[in-house]
Amino acid sequence: MVLRLKSLSILTMKISYRWLKETVDIPVGPDQLAKDLTNCGLVVETVDMGTSDTILELDLTTNRPDCLSHLGVAREVSTLYQSPLRKSVVKVEEFQPVDSSQVSVRIASPRLCRRYATRVIQGVRVGSSPDWLRERLNSLGIRPLNNVVDVTNYVLMEIGHPTHAFDLAKIQNAQILVRKAQTGEKLLTLDGIQRYLESGMLLITDPVKPLALAGIMGGQESEISVGTRDILVESAWFDPISVRKTAKVLGLHTEASHRFERGADVEAILPAIDRVAQLIQQLAGGKILGSMTDQYPQPLQRNSILLRRARLTQLIGLEIDPQKVERILNFLEFTVLKSLKEGWTVSLPTARMDVEREIDLVEEVA
Repeated sequence: MVLRLKSLSILTMKISYRWLKETVDIPVGPDQLAKDLTNCGLVVETVDMGTSDTILELDLTTNRPDCLSHLGVAREVSTLYQSPLRKSVVKVEEFQPVDSSQVSVRIASPRLCRRYATRVIQGVRVGSSPDWLRERLNSLGIRPLNNVVDVTNYVLMEIGHPTHAFDLAKIQNAQILVRKAQTGEKLLTLDGIQRYLESGMLLITDPVKPLALAGIMGGQESEISVGTRDILVESAWFDPISVRKTAKVLGLHTEASHRFERGADVEAILPAIDRVAQLIQQLAGGKILGSMTDQYPQPLQRNSILLRRARLTQLIGLEIDPQKVERILNFLEFTVLKSLKEGWTVSLPTARMDVEREIDLVEEVA
């Protein structure tokens, strides 16, 4: 990803009203939607009405990276208007050739890379994206490049999880190593700048060379080109502090780092990589190998929270119908595990790491 950001003090996100309506029914126009979202804490800074679409630019607090996507905002809209989400149906048609080469992945820094998944797509044809995809990216301020890279950008705007595509032929022995950089290493990044790396910066490498700055930007040596035929797609979780420090030192802030710095959803890794593979196959052809790798040494476990009815009433200042409370939580994908006399036992989605305590759930209901 090579897009620069206006500011790091807030999170900004451009949302297509038309795209949003494909994901959830919206009973109001763009102006009223902007007011309703602002009232619930997702501040809409501008509403840009065009001939075929309206773009809403959101200024989000830094604890809401889950809304850096159309799906994330649609979840809030779904809750506001009690309209069910229509998530994309992802179906990956896998192909397993007899002599398929296996990609190997080793995570040498598991603290900085909690999870790393890959998929291989063989026999693609890299070219221009169809008009609908180019127009959608352009409307959000993203310059179309080719049908493979454009898909990764599209899925980023759709789901919110960054992915990256490598030319598999340029990865030595089809081996991926996630490790810290050594002093003196360098990487020519996709923006054409030679980056001199410091010890401790997290890299994606093969056995002989760096391939990418983890969670920030890929390198030119393994980039997708018109001659690319086999692709390795990466989807991973990188430590927010590590990404933030590296981006700051190098002065390189991208759409990918924007999200990883705030905490990406570790459970969005597989949905994102499957969605990317599905769309690449549709737009660039090729066969998706059935040998996906998913290195996840220590799966994230989140404890449930008890939301007490009395505490909810005390803090909000009014008594809310219990069924309405459950409906709000379920629309926001905080699953109600048990409904008890004293309250609700609620499981916490990995997309909402900002919610940790009972008071956080009270704020969501409020």
